[in-house]
Amino acid sequence: MAEAVVLNPKAIRGQVERICRSGAFRQSARLTSFLRYTVDETLAGRAGSLKEYIIGVEVYGRPGDYDPKADSIVRSEAVRLRARLQRYYSNEGSADRVRIDYPKGAYAPSFAYQPEQPAETVIPAIAVLPFANVSGDSEDEFFSDGLTDELIAALARIPGLRVIARTSVFQFKNKAVDVRHAGQALSAGTILEGSVRRWQNRVRICAQLIDVASGSHLWSETWDASGATSSRYRMRSAGRWPGVSRTNSPSAPPFSSRPIRKRIACI
Repeated sequence: MAEAVVLNPKAIRGQVERICRSGAFRQSARLTSFLRYTVDETLAGRAGSLKEYIIGVEVYGRPGDYDPKADSIVRSEAVRLRARLQRYYSNEGSADRVRIDYPKGAYAPSFAYQPEQPAETVIPAIAVLPFANVSGDSEDEFFSDGLTDELIAALARIPGLRVIARTSVFQFKNKAVDVRHAGQALSAGTILEGSVRRWQNRVRICAQLIDVASGSHLWSETWDASGATSSRYRMRSAGRWPGVSRTNSPSAPPFSSRPIRKRIACI
């Protein structure tokens, strides 16, 4: 809401010129003339003299015997100006600090100051897509789904991070989908996806952190673990996992993804 304050005439005249140069007004000579004249008269202390007859003569060149009752140009242009200003402040001028309005039934403008709106705090969001079971054994499906669940729960404990719910991400289970489309559908800026592969008595887990906007990798890692049963691969810190070793150590991702990377590294 605009705040009524005493404004500097220079700021008001600057706002008039900004309005007149805008796309909403630059082709409307009649409206800009009306605006400039009435603002100048008001700033000069003559707002009380802004009557229909005066504006018709001074702005629209009507003769001395101009009869406002027979010629409604001033009333019509005032209505148009009021509506055009509302449109301007709803679009091009939405961030302008000085607001100029024309109260209904008056030809003298009013001036108000619009305080700067605080920037909206955007909480980053991550979606963990269901980890793919690439072992070819349906018994490992339970483990890959459990891994996804544990990752969602672990990331949800990071302060200031919004994690997309399980019921939302599991719609993409076993579906080949572009992560950019998945991120847009889930309103997430970052996607974590990966796979689980078991062969003989070993398990390999691969994970990738992907920026939705660019579709590029922020970070990736692979873990190898020994052991035949999935009960040995509960979501605990890497130091508690028997036989776990990282097979690659890529360079650190951008700062914004480090807290996520650190928490994932504790798998």
